Amino acid sequence: MLSLVFTFELGLLLAPVLAGLAAQGSTCSANNTRLDPGTHKLHGDCGDKFFCSGTVNGTCQFKQCRRDDFPFGYDRGDPLPPLCPLGSFCPDEGSACMISQTVGQHCQLNRNEQCELRLPDSQELQDGYPDDVAICLQGVCMYANATAGLPCQMENTTYAELNEKGRQVDINVIRDNCRAGFYCHPEDRVCEHILDEGQSCVGDRNCKSSHCDVRGRCAQPLGTPLRVPGWQSCITILLIIAGTSFCSPAMATTCLCMVLVHKRHRLDRTRETREYFYEQVSLRQNIIALHSSTRQGG
Repeated sequence: MLSLVFTFELGLLLAPVLAGLAAQGSTCSANNTRLDPGTHKLHGDCGDKFFCSGTVNGTCQFKQCRRDDFPFGYDRGDPLPPLCPLGSFCPDEGSACMISQTVGQHCQLNRNEQCELRLPDSQELQDGYPDDVAICLQGVCMYANATAGLPCQMENTTYAELNEKGRQVDINVIRDNCRAGFYCHPEDRVCEHILDEGQSCVGDRNCKSSHCDVRGRCAQPLGTPLRVPGWQSCITILLIIAGTSFCSPAMATTCLCMVLVHKRHRLDRTRETREYFYEQVSLRQNIIALHSSTRQGG
């Protein structure tokens, strides 16, 4: 009983604190804003619909902008903050739209759209970024235009999630500032050409096919249809024809044996049924004869 009362009183004490996570005007501090080490999601003193207005004597206020069309934490029918116009971005905190950052300025993890987009007379590459598009790497906006032999920057981010068995699985996402067709070597930290099929590799990002197999070699992309050589198709067809020719007599013999066995079983069953009825008729006649002799003797 005492523990129940203590739990109830503790709940009353914690209620305002817990409510502050989702209530406007609750006291907070922006210094407590942090990234979750596993999911890298931004957490703080306020809930998903609010941001903290300051580092000292801050309060939880409704977010003034959003990044996604369908932001997390909002129910159906809830009013949504606006999206930011072109040339600006909404930070992870959702405090207000900000002007896009130029090269060399600070940006948040995996937020390429926070960096300024400039495309004067640039040509789109086959895969990857245009020559003069800035990306967010290691918290700084920089161009992804390094080519073979040039120094490069690399960012390795580990995300933790649970698989279908409830066990933690780590996913490594590696990004660099090399142009399309190149990758940043993890040891030399210079851009190198991506590898063709059959060459040695240490990861999927090293291969043009984005698939480094268990043998450490670049292989065909995952999901590539299996191509059967023509000679294998010819051998398969010949084996089917030969097998059909040799197996036809055997199959006919098997079917005949099954028919004969079934007929034999049916005859045996008929004989057993006939003997049973003969036995029942004989038993009935014996009972009638016994009854008649008893009446005559009486």
